[in-house]
Amino acid sequence: MSVGLYFRSFIGFALQLVPCAFLLLLPFREKAFQRGRRRAFLLLALVSLSFSLCYPLNVWWNANLAVNSNLDDNLFMLLAIAGVTALFMRLTRESLTRKFSVLFIVISYAAVQFFLSNMLMDFLPMKKQDMTYNDATLAAYLIVTAVLLPPVASFMRFRMKNYLDTLEDAGHSRMEFLFLAAMLVLYLILNVLYSALWVKLRDTLQLSSLYFIPFSLFLSILLVFTFYCTINLSVFKARSAEQELELALMRQDHKHIEENMRQQKRALHDTRQLLRSIASLAKDGTKEDLMKYLDEAMVYTAASDMRFCVNPCVNGLLSYYSGLAESQGVGFSARAVCDRLPFSDADLTILLGNALDNAVRAASEYGEAHPGSRPEIQFTADTFNDQFAILIENPCLSVSYAPDYSPENPAAAKNWLPAEAFRSTHGGGYGLRRMEMIAEKYEGNAWFSYDANAHLFATRLMMPVSEG
Repeated sequence: MSVGLYFRSFIGFALQLVPCAFLLLLPFREKAFQRGRRRAFLLLALVSLSFSLCYPLNVWWNANLAVNSNLDDNLFMLLAIAGVTALFMRLTRESLTRKFSVLFIVISYAAVQFFLSNMLMDFLPMKKQDMTYNDATLAAYLIVTAVLLPPVASFMRFRMKNYLDTLEDAGHSRMEFLFLAAMLVLYLILNVLYSALWVKLRDTLQLSSLYFIPFSLFLSILLVFTFYCTINLSVFKARSAEQELELALMRQDHKHIEENMRQQKRALHDTRQLLRSIASLAKDGTKEDLMKYLDEAMVYTAASDMRFCVNPCVNGLLSYYSGLAESQGVGFSARAVCDRLPFSDADLTILLGNALDNAVRAASEYGEAHPGSRPEIQFTADTFNDQFAILIENPCLSVSYAPDYSPENPAAAKNWLPAEAFRSTHGGGYGLRRMEMIAEKYEGNAWFSYDANAHLFATRLMMPVSEG
């Protein structure tokens, strides 16, 4: 086997397999990989290249046997696809819905690449040798891959990544997944039927392959267009729902923040009046009158003082949720140092609103299940080493883990986990992901843990605070 033939077969096979392996991992975030994103890319690249290096040996073996190698080529390609797909499933710690959604897109890319390349090579002014990857085939695959791969990679990196964030256990998500699966199966069936019909017509009517490629290419483009529209519509609907939820939460919390600020202004005004009265009694009244008045003033100020920190947004949220917790028989203690925060009030409202709302709801449910007890929420916020850190601990009856974070996994019992690790039995859990997304917006992170023995749920938020 000549070096040129080996190299040509290796490059041709790699142009089909390696980009697909690269696209499989591109949409997933860092936390989706059990042993790191870089290592996952490296392992999948090595496996893909190994199959590509072995493919020319299959060609050489069939050439020595002087048999038609089309069947063996297809079987080897199927083996390579199965191997890469199995490794992809193993490397990513995500739901099957998300994995197969990405797989559908990659299959569509591979189909369009194949049919475009086969159509293009008939127009290239090159000699077409009787081999799988001749000069025209390689040139066609190089051109199509160079044109097709960048936009598809951009789509997978941004739009598909956003789409995966919207894929939860909701009914509409399952319907979308089933629709995409049905479209892919229909596409494969039509291609198989058309290929069988083409084989008969080609020999009977002596037709050129140019008559075969356009229809298959049309089916591939139609499939990609269907996937593209479905994914974009899903992302648009998810963002609209997010915006509506955030707007409702911001309106609610903004109302409580404004009320708290008005109370602070009234309390400040009343405090000035109290000080004037105290000064007057100290000057003209008796000691007994002064002490009696001070006792009344202390009771009044204690009832009206709801100051947790100097930041009005954080203070307003803590004031509201502390009152909400107390009204439901839940204790609330907070220590907050947040005088310099480079975060928008809107993001802080959504971040703390989701976190505190989850904490109060879980603590209240725990209190109802344990009559006579007084569950308590602990809130701590401060800046350490240029990192603004928030820790919220609250009682919680139980949590539901995602399949890849089952309690049998030791990490699920004691380590900090991402939002994807938890599922709510009450249809919630969305707030955890919102906190995570806002933390990521400021290049921070949100992590969560649950101690089943103590029935304690903890939320840890960390975001860098720039000196500027």
